[in-house]
Amino acid sequence: MTAVKFGREQKLRVAIRGGGHNACGLGVCDEGLVIDLSPMNYVRVDPKRRPCWPAAVRFGATLNHATHAFGLAVPRASFRLQECRTDFSGGIGYLTRRYGLTIDNLLAVEMVLADGRFVTASAKENPDLFWAVRGGGGNFGVVTSFLFKVNPCTPITAGRCCGRWKTPWR
Repeated sequence: MTAVKFGREQKLRVAIRGGGHNACGLGVCDEGLVIDLSPMNYVRVDPKRRPCWPAAVRFGATLNHATHAFGLAVPRASFRLQECRTDFSGGIGYLTRRYGLTIDNLLAVEMVLADGRFVTASAKENPDLFWAVRGGGGNFGVVTSFLFKVNPCTPITAGRCCGRWKTPWR
């Protein structure tokens, strides 16, 4: 919130660097302020109610590790598909046939708007904004965390076997 307000007060161009998967190059800017969210790497899991709040970026392996401890999972895009994402829509992965796309399991987001206000967007709270961040484009604010529905998942082995990455379910 402080960084967004500072950029606004100084009349700076502001770019948000998340996980580094923005194909359009919107995560950087010249002569402006880059807000780097990459240190945000946490997940809160509630195994009884079954939601989880991962941070806005780099939640792939961390999300899998945290949810798997409870026999749960969130369907998410494979690495190759995440490289091409330019917004929060989609998310085709190994669990998609059973539980839908990543975006189908998104229940809410917490975000900072351009004026520096912190809001939650969901189907009930700020529904237009929730629709927008789920694929309506970009530049609506800085998403700082997501609320996902988590689903039961037994240990599975999936992914490439070339050694570039491995699922935490092995």
